[in-house]
Amino acid sequence: MQNTFSPAPSFITPKPQRIELVDAIRGFALMGICLVHFMEYFELYWINQDPTLLHNIVFFLFAGKAYAIFALMFGLSFFIIMDNQARKGVDFRYRFAWRLVILLIIGYIHTLLYLGDILSVLGIIGLSLLFVQKLNNRWLLIAAVLCLMQLPFYYQLYAALNNWPGANDAPAHWAVFSEVYSTIAKATSFSELIAVNSWDGLTAKWLYFVESGRGIQLVGLFIVGLLLGRIGFFTQVERFAKARVVALVIALVATTAFYVLDNYLKQLPATILQEKGMAKMYLEQIIGCYLSTAMMASILLLFIQLYLWQPLTKTLNLLAPCGRISLSIYLIQAVAGVPLFYSVGLGGYLTLGQTNSFLLGVAFYGLLIAIAHWWVKRFYYGPVEWLWRSATYMTTRVPFKR
Repeated sequence: MQNTFSPAPSFITPKPQRIELVDAIRGFALMGICLVHFMEYFELYWINQDPTLLHNIVFFLFAGKAYAIFALMFGLSFFIIMDNQARKGVDFRYRFAWRLVILLIIGYIHTLLYLGDILSVLGIIGLSLLFVQKLNNRWLLIAAVLCLMQLPFYYQLYAALNNWPGANDAPAHWAVFSEVYSTIAKATSFSELIAVNSWDGLTAKWLYFVESGRGIQLVGLFIVGLLLGRIGFFTQVERFAKARVVALVIALVATTAFYVLDNYLKQLPATILQEKGMAKMYLEQIIGCYLSTAMMASILLLFIQLYLWQPLTKTLNLLAPCGRISLSIYLIQAVAGVPLFYSVGLGGYLTLGQTNSFLLGVAFYGLLIAIAHWWVKRFYYGPVEWLWRSATYMTTRVPFKR
């Protein structure tokens, strides 16, 4: 294969046969993301907090886990794309890098409306996949484990315990986000909202992804998705029947252990490790990250088991059309949610409350499911997916309507 920018064919054929299980998983992850977005008032919950039981349940199940499943599927998609192109004798690396640039642009435009956008982050951190794709499975596994271990937190914990200069300062994104959220909440026009999100909000978000460990976690999840694609985890389901059960049991045991440890740590006084400082917080971050990863694995494996149980396959497949047009489904959430919750629209973050927001999120995603079913019967791609694919190949000769 030549190491050149792969040329675009004169006519881009539709994608090959979809893997319905993968589409259903994406649809499920998007449902979780949607519920969190609505109950989070699209970020403004953090200046008007209402920690109800319903909030705690939804956040425990989906916050940090749904997006993690979505990220893992991103790594799987990378494998599918690169593998399909390799079978045709095409070196798709440079085209894929360009594809990520386009995703970054889409994500940045989305960020101007909604600070919580993940697409711009995927567009940049996704480049890491191009550097590890040549590694064998053993080295991929080692790389994924090292990323998911959150090693930088161990360094920060050690530094804080030893009072190294700056080690016990509060993370920068705490203060920055506080100011950004306050400004967003007060914005009464889209121009004001765009102004804060275009730079201050973007700075806060990237500080968060670096300081919270989310950035390195994303790399680990991408690699796990790539590795699972390589071994045929989602295409050879019978081959992994026993392994899935064993993995689910391990994930559930790990979730229970980390949950107990996490709650134990939270009940300890802040001075348990040092009189003043951030050491306990970093220890809680480590355990919290492990708990989130274990829960994500448990939820994903349990979903697969339920999906493969014949009586539930048809029901869970209702989510698959949303997974097929996942980019469009993801973007439309903010288009509807921001005017609903922000002061530029109805200001619902002050009046709706957690229960109403949850019910609205359920109803809205139900509507999206219905729209997605109607759409995929008539079109090959979602509208944004078609634009993304067309821009990737720099041609409009991509089939759209069936």
